[in-house]
Amino acid sequence: MGFLLMTSSAHSRVAGESFADLAQKLLPSVVTISTTGVIKDPSLSPQFPPGSPFEEFFREFRERNRPQEQRRSTSVGSGFIIEKSGVVITNNHVIQDAQEIKVILQDNTTLTAKLIGRDPKTDIAVLKVNSEKDLPSVSFGDSDQLRVGDWVVAIG
Repeated sequence: MGFLLMTSSAHSRVAGESFADLAQKLLPSVVTISTTGVIKDPSLSPQFPPGSPFEEFFREFRERNRPQEQRRSTSVGSGFIIEKSGVVITNNHVIQDAQEIKVILQDNTTLTAKLIGRDPKTDIAVLKVNSEKDLPSVSFGDSDQLRVGDWVVAIG
């Protein structure tokens, strides 16, 4: 998930013109997000309506007679760096159940990320990574300058 708003006049951009130069320029700021977590195996418990006496009975039975089984979950998505200090935007659903979040740069450097904030309603999450060097970042176009018919480019 990534985006960059770009504007251009109808006179300077014709249909079929390549965005390859723009993509090449922005590619270093596009990252891979890799997450891991542990989830309870939902297949171990029968499904009963909430509040049902059977739900409580089977939950107690399972917890008494079998240790809680868990499995690892992984998720992979994309994001982009919006500040050279290491602020990254991605989708909330990518990091939703994560216990560990890694950001992989274009040069395959892997950095541990910390969740700064999220909004499930708009499916956006903000992460922070620490790096000894400034990271390549995207800059947003000025949406106030957009008009119907202008080109908008999504990157990432």
